[in-house]
Amino acid sequence: MSDPKKVLQKDIANRLARIEGQLRGIRGMVVEERDCIDVIAQISAVRQSLASLGTEVLKNDIRCKQLDDGYIKALFNVN
Repeated sequence: MSDPKKVLQKDIANRLARIEGQLRGIRGMVVEERDCIDVIAQISAVRQSLASLGTEVLKNDIRCKQLDDGYIKALFNVN
């Protein structure tokens, strides 16, 4: 059976590599003077990818640490 932490680390590294590739693509689009709307669409996709990755990292951290409700509420500023 594989170590869940190692699996998570590999998943995060793979997702970051894809995001890095997307960013290189955006740089290329700017150098090639592609339409602004195309560049913005790719920037939006990268932002969504980062947000999704951040959510997954946070969910896994909470799951792994089995944090109490007080900490979770404080983390999200929930009253």
